[in-house]
Amino acid sequence: MRFTDSPVIELPVTGTVLSFEQDNGSMHVGTSVWPCSLVLVKFVERWLTPSHPDSPNPYSHLLNFSNKRAVELGSGCGPAGIGLTLLGFDILLTDIAPVMPALKRNIKRNKKFLRKAPKYAQLYWNNESQIRALGAQFDFVVAADVVYMEDSAVQLVDAMEALLAPDGVALLGYQLRSPEAHAVFWEKLRRVFPSIEKVPHEHLHPDYAYEETDVYIIKKQA
Repeated sequence: MRFTDSPVIELPVTGTVLSFEQDNGSMHVGTSVWPCSLVLVKFVERWLTPSHPDSPNPYSHLLNFSNKRAVELGSGCGPAGIGLTLLGFDILLTDIAPVMPALKRNIKRNKKFLRKAPKYAQLYWNNESQIRALGAQFDFVVAADVVYMEDSAVQLVDAMEALLAPDGVALLGYQLRSPEAHAVFWEKLRRVFPSIEKVPHEHLHPDYAYEETDVYIIKKQA
């Protein structure tokens, strides 16, 4: 299920309304805006700028990304990565070649709202040379709604493992798309990452807590 068939999706973030062109007629799922990307951005926004600053914040340490580097896997047309950039992430956006035009178009569309436009790079998850070309491991790995096929699910976990620093954190926006890919992905993920925490639904942004979507916090260290 796509989020909406509208050609442009808006996402309010800290008083700014980002907008993303999407192409639902494309053969590539990355050219559409999917719910998990919005859910992930709004989760970060909620706890980065809490409405009641004096209340306990269970994610204050997690969301300290000053002087830290992030990479997004499967950026698609850009909603998660661009939204997180607005929130202060230094994030590199990546996807396969056919999706890059849609990503570049939305970076340009929202550039006026960003202190610095995010960098982007072509990345196929099973291409070791492309992974090495990204440089040192990252403090954050971000992915939203990217588990669709069994073979790429394994490649995704391998890429996450290769790119995430030993003390890093992966933020995953997830929705079940394929039972087969779901089984393969989670079996592999649990073998590679000893710490996988599902964010309680009540901790998601109340306006973006869709029943079928979840956010996970994943670490290499238990």
